[in-house]
Amino acid sequence: MNIINTILTYFFEPLPSGRFEYMYTFIVLAIVILTFSIALRLYLKRQKDDKIFRKLFRELPGKLQIISIVLAVYILARYERMPYLSMRFLHYIIWAVMLYLLIKYAKIYFQIYPAEKKYHQKQLELNKYLPRKMGRK
Repeated sequence: MNIINTILTYFFEPLPSGRFEYMYTFIVLAIVILTFSIALRLYLKRQKDDKIFRKLFRELPGKLQIISIVLAVYILARYERMPYLSMRFLHYIIWAVMLYLLIKYAKIYFQIYPAEKKYHQKQLELNKYLPRKMGRK
């Protein structure tokens, strides 16, 4: 019972003791994620011809910006030792969400995107033979 209490205290302690050793790693990670989200947003705006890519990855820059803001708030909370906002549990939640998004969008990019692009090309080829509306005179 004492082991369970120790584990729960470690994860859910409102004010973790000790120095936050991952502060600089998290700062670099937040900056990299924010930079990638801005670059992806600009790429999506300039990529007019690839509508499938734009449709599948439209919401990704916003999610990445939210993660970078949450990381920045977490770093600030750990540095200033704010109770409850600097729990180790939040550290692992942030990593879990980043891993989930990485897996989700990797699957979309490597499996769903090629299939959707192939289907879109096929539809464009089939739509070529449909009759067009006549212009007004």
